[in-house]
Amino acid sequence: MNYKLVMQHSRTFFAMFAIALSASFANGAQAQSSCGLSGSGGSTSIQYDPFSSAGLQSVDIPLTLTRVTAGGGKKTQEAYFVLTKPAGSPAYQIQATVPGGGTYFNVLYDAGSIPSNLPTISNTQTGQIAVQFGGAAQPDFININLRVTVPANTDLIAGGVIQFGIRYVCKGTGGLDDVLTPIDNAAAISINVNVLSALRASYVGTALDFGELAQVTDAQASTVRTSAANYVRVQSSGPYQVSLGVMSGDAQPYTLTPSGGSTTDAAQQIRYSVRFLGENRSPTATTAITKTCARAGIGDAVEDRLPVQGTLIDGGSTKAISPSYSENLVVTIAPLVAGTAAPTDCGSIAL
Repeated sequence: MNYKLVMQHSRTFFAMFAIALSASFANGAQAQSSCGLSGSGGSTSIQYDPFSSAGLQSVDIPLTLTRVTAGGGKKTQEAYFVLTKPAGSPAYQIQATVPGGGTYFNVLYDAGSIPSNLPTISNTQTGQIAVQFGGAAQPDFININLRVTVPANTDLIAGGVIQFGIRYVCKGTGGLDDVLTPIDNAAAISINVNVLSALRASYVGTALDFGELAQVTDAQASTVRTSAANYVRVQSSGPYQVSLGVMSGDAQPYTLTPSGGSTTDAAQQIRYSVRFLGENRSPTATTAITKTCARAGIGDAVEDRLPVQGTLIDGGSTKAISPSYSENLVVTIAPLVAGTAAPTDCGSIAL
């Protein structure tokens, strides 16, 4: 005699998010007397499925660099910089293309792990980006392109921000001082991520089976439970809603019957309760269990595990003999729009 769990909406929802880049960096208090940079970025939109094995192939982001000037022909002539990301953040890849200056690879580093010799005033040093503004008569801005690659299964937060820092040195002309000690700006470039929805769910474990009940009395029923190891697995980039209940039109909710059919014969009814997300449902409390959950996360070993377990109310020793008593339960999981209030950390709720 057993009952089984039926999953509804167990599918992957593709994610659409827009990426907008903004940048602002200069050498702070040394501005006007020393060389430096400021920047501004454009924006673009991409389609990204965080569950795809390919990840995001690439997205191009235009970045305009403007050199610091101080009048009288004092201008920034050259700049050399690397990009940084917070330690432990995903393994983003960045390729930078400077008009007339070539393409630069491997220029993104974990903050705190930047090689001690970078950046440096050198046109031949690898691992950094070199920008040549030229003399005072040349334009004061340069447009470069940043090609960003997001690896597969990146745990992007819906509505979150990807930030890259910048560390640079520069040379001045016309009397503007050089900056030889690297200047840091920890959040110089911000990529705003607006993930509309991404969710994947599945049932993990065995059938919710009470086992053989022919010898189980009513007095023993409350000690008979399904395995505590069964759970609903959820991965999501944003908040989600989950509910558990019986199938629509079920006239005898939370009651096992031969082959799952409806019957008014008490000898063919075995009542039970189910526990899910910290709540119980039974024949006397039949409304669906529904929770609005905080994001579960995405990536290897990042997930919510929502345990589900049944407990008998009636024994089977006095019931009609049948090869199988069963009932279908339905779990419905739906992604929610980023920013939806989701006060419950559903993955932390135990049985």
